[in-house]
Amino acid sequence: MANKNKFDCIIVGGGATGAGIARDLSLRGLSVLLLEKNDLSEGTTGRCHAMLHSGGRYVYKDKIAATECAIESEILLKIAPHITEMCGGFFIAVDEEDVEYGDIFEKSCREAEVFCEELNPQEFLAQEPKCNSEVKRVFRVNDGYIDPFLLTYYNAYDAKLNGAKIKTYSKVENLLLKGSDIVGVEYYDKLKNATKEAYSDMLINATGPWAQYLEKDLELERPLQISPTMGSLLVIQNRLVDHLINRLRKPGDGDIFVPSHQSVILGTTSIPKNYEELDHLLADREEIEYLLDLGEYLIPSIREYNLLRFYSGARPLVASGGSPREASRKFEVIDYEEEGYSGFITIFGGKLTTYRLMAEKVSDLICEKLGIVKDCTTAGKTLPGGERKVPMKTFKEKLHVEGKTAFDMQYKWGTFYNEISELCQTCIESYNTSGKPRMICECEHVTEPEISWVKENLHVKVIDDYRRRTRQAMGPCQGQFCYYKICDLESKWTNKTHNQIIDELTAALKKRWKTESHGGDFIKKQIKLSKYLYLLGGNLNERF
Repeated sequence: MANKNKFDCIIVGGGATGAGIARDLSLRGLSVLLLEKNDLSEGTTGRCHAMLHSGGRYVYKDKIAATECAIESEILLKIAPHITEMCGGFFIAVDEEDVEYGDIFEKSCREAEVFCEELNPQEFLAQEPKCNSEVKRVFRVNDGYIDPFLLTYYNAYDAKLNGAKIKTYSKVENLLLKGSDIVGVEYYDKLKNATKEAYSDMLINATGPWAQYLEKDLELERPLQISPTMGSLLVIQNRLVDHLINRLRKPGDGDIFVPSHQSVILGTTSIPKNYEELDHLLADREEIEYLLDLGEYLIPSIREYNLLRFYSGARPLVASGGSPREASRKFEVIDYEEEGYSGFITIFGGKLTTYRLMAEKVSDLICEKLGIVKDCTTAGKTLPGGERKVPMKTFKEKLHVEGKTAFDMQYKWGTFYNEISELCQTCIESYNTSGKPRMICECEHVTEPEISWVKENLHVKVIDDYRRRTRQAMGPCQGQFCYYKICDLESKWTNKTHNQIIDELTAALKKRWKTESHGGDFIKKQIKLSKYLYLLGGNLNERF
């Protein structure tokens, strides 16, 4: 009788790389279990710049990574047109040092086979009038935007369609060893409050900056050398630019703006951190002011716009012994057979843009070890929903939504618009036009049929999971007017008790409110209003 807890491969880590490996291996016919201690994409993947790299940022110091980004970016635009925006990017010089770097940049791009094209600064300013009017030199590159959350979920969704099992809120506590063979893991299921075991022929550690944790049960001569750093990013209200704006210099702090839906993301910093700090990263006010100061070099009026939110993520960089900015963006695959242990592989480093390539390399190695001859197909197979690019006009007409809502939808759902459209009929409000969906999140233009669709298809387990899949509660009001609607839907759609729903709501609100102490006046005001609504009106004050 087959063991239901035995798999060809167990993957630990549910970021883009882990989900990408699950997809790749399941498409090759392997049985796969993916374990993630929180929600999918809740770690490094969900705390990045959402940048689809052309490779330009790394051409000077890291040409291998730059070339990989250039190639993989083109692949992602083809297989994920519904969650990518080829808005293009510019590298701009704002002082004489930047101008001098321009020659190095242009030469390095040619050597790394990364597209760049110099253009007249006035031509650039005509396209991006809010940028620094004193810009001295400009290069055009093929940068773009990608939704890191939906990238992960669609990979996991496709993996599941091909037989993989996905278990979130399942923290791996220990490796299971049989002599020097690693045969499985012991993990804690947070939602069921139970410790469980799972077995496999191969175990893959795709936990990024947390990778060293799984080595604790092993006696290693050369343990992992990871140099984790904290990078903080600011989300500014309004789409101030339509292209990615990079400062024309070696990679540094606060030198990139990325347009994302109805806002822009400014980042980032690079602060060394210890392993023990990785689950509790958060920028302070000094770091926020530092980023805003740097951002003014690119968009001088940046402080005139509201800071909506800010977040910090850990990067799993390969240790270099030098400055964090000098650490390589290449990725590495560690095979523990060299240390005397079989059945265990770790993947770390790299960029979001190269996740698919990383997954391919790991999957190739797994198949080689298991004697399976199956080629990778992920470079040519579109992600679910990406069969074709669905224009904004289609969302506007089929779902009866306004322009901004349709604009956001076109970068989330792709060909799933038909399924979402059918769900519109179940949430008609009496005062609405027939077929017009009920709005759940006014700030981020998220509708009830979108919430319903992700509930059924994208592995939602707790209330806070909706936020990462739809952008619900990511807007200016910090979730004031949408969380109670989500709770109402959960009470109708699930068998959760009142206390379970309130517990999940409390956890979600705490995550939204944790930035209050370091946020600016706008954030503090909005969180204060939200607290009045939920702590006093909702009688949750005893839970905080």
